[in-house]
Amino acid sequence: MNPRERFLAALDLADVDRPPAFYQHLGGARWVLQHSGTTMREGFGSAEAFVRICLSSRSVFGYDNVMAGWGDLLVEAHAHGTEWKFPERDFYPRVARFAVLEPSDVDRLEPVDPMDDEHWSVPLRAASLLGERLGGEAAVVGGIISPFFMAAQMRGFENLLMDAFTDRSMVERMIEVALRSSMMFADHAVEAGMEAVFIDDSTATGQLVSPEMAADLDIANLRPLISRMRDNGIRTIVHNDAMTPYLDLQASASPTCLHFCNSYVDVAATVEGMRGRMCLMPGIDHQELMFRKTPEEIEAAVWSVSDIYGDAPGLIIAPGCELPFKTPMENITRLREACERLRR
Repeated sequence: MNPRERFLAALDLADVDRPPAFYQHLGGARWVLQHSGTTMREGFGSAEAFVRICLSSRSVFGYDNVMAGWGDLLVEAHAHGTEWKFPERDFYPRVARFAVLEPSDVDRLEPVDPMDDEHWSVPLRAASLLGERLGGEAAVVGGIISPFFMAAQMRGFENLLMDAFTDRSMVERMIEVALRSSMMFADHAVEAGMEAVFIDDSTATGQLVSPEMAADLDIANLRPLISRMRDNGIRTIVHNDAMTPYLDLQASASPTCLHFCNSYVDVAATVEGMRGRMCLMPGIDHQELMFRKTPEEIEAAVWSVSDIYGDAPGLIIAPGCELPFKTPMENITRLREACERLRR
């Protein structure tokens, strides 16, 4: 099997020759940007620059997919009016001003067609180019944040959570706008040739909201987005690297795959409860293990996940989230090499 065939088969719960290795966003960006000769800021403004970065990640690390999506968590909100600023060093932008500072600002929010936005359109345009240039060798995965997450990036998490108690209709309006924009993204994603879309829904966590609030404001709006993508023939990977993640609630939205950080869940219990229902993507700890430990420890963690999961189809192995900028090269490649040594 080639990497694309392997990755898509695992998502579809079909047999594979070994577990695929998933690459998220711009993990280990130091090595990718050096190889591509491109700055991150150039990538935010140019599909061609973005493609160079993505192809470099594939050349340098050799994972089974490329990802047409940023890990900044701001592109979507920026399209809706959140202002950003880029740091002096070459890295993701930060919030300068949220789009919604007071209730009257909500009345001015309108859904945004991603293809009409200078920056949000870049990964969509790049995905088409990646499909052409990879020639079916690796899977092209898009990326977006969930509607609830998007609303939080328009308002700020703390303010949004207070609003949920004091002005629920305001929060619902922001999420509605975010969902309508996300639906347009889902339609463009299929046109761009994205074969799966990674949806960051790390807001579904006991760290931030109650299960009831997560169900009403987060999952209730995640579900129609996943359904739209499914109707468009696009697989969905729901990501949650938060502590105390509400994985059962997210599973109820019927994504193709769930991605979580092993450090924050009971991996054996999670696998036992969900294996066979959907693809699972257990994440090797990215902050400590991948960033600070040895290649041998990373390989041991990969084998541990494989032993827990067993021989059933539907396993993809990944870091727990986007790898830190300076993650050692040998650690990044060892995860993929460990997956290769699991060949059946």
